[in-house]
Amino acid sequence: MKVLRNMENAFSLVRVCFFVVIACNLVTILFCYGYTRWFNAKQNERIYALEGEVPVMIALGQNVKENREAEAKAQLTVFHRLFFSVVPDMEEIKYNMRQAMLMSDNSVLEEFTFLDDNGYFRQICEAQIRCSYVCDSIHIDFSQYPYPATVFGRTSIVRPSGTTFRSLVTSCSLRNVLRTDEIPHGFLIENFKVVSNNNISISSLFKE
Repeated sequence: MKVLRNMENAFSLVRVCFFVVIACNLVTILFCYGYTRWFNAKQNERIYALEGEVPVMIALGQNVKENREAEAKAQLTVFHRLFFSVVPDMEEIKYNMRQAMLMSDNSVLEEFTFLDDNGYFRQICEAQIRCSYVCDSIHIDFSQYPYPATVFGRTSIVRPSGTTFRSLVTSCSLRNVLRTDEIPHGFLIENFKVVSNNNISISSLFKE
C-alpha cells in the first residue's frame, strides 16, 4: 500500500508539473506574439535611409507620424512643380506629366487631357513659352481623412514679348498609400482641381 501511495503521489506530481509546463509555454507564446506585434508597429513608425536596395540606417530615429505634415507638403510642392513648370519641349512635358500622374488619381489625368485637347502644350512649344511655378503656402487639415489640402502658389509665364505673373490656387485630398519610388512620401493626390488662376501683373518688353 505504501508503494501504491508513493506511485500515486508521483503521478500527481507529474500531472502538476505537466500543467505548469503547459501554462508556462502558453504564457511565453502570448508574450512573444504581443512583443512581435509591438515591435513591428514601432518599426513601421520609423523612416529608413536607403542606399540602393539596402536600408543602412534609421534616419534621425524619427517617427513617421511626427513628420507626416512635412512629407505631405513636400509631395504637394514636387507635384505642383512637375505639373505647372512647363518648358517648350514636348518630350520634357510628357515626362513631367507622367511623373505627376504617378502621384495622383484620374483627376490629374483629366486636367492634363483638358489642357492637351485645348492645345495648351502645343501653343507653349510653338510660341517658345516657359512657365515656372513657385509654392507660397500649403494648408492641410489632418483632422479629416482623406486629408483635404489647399495649395497657394504663383506662376510666371515668360513669352518673347513679356512676362505674365499669375496667382494659382489648387485643392486636393491626400490618401495614405504604400511608399514606392514614384511616391516616396506615401500619399496619393486625389480630387485635384484648379480653384483660381488669375493674373497678378504683366510686364512687356515693348514699351510705347
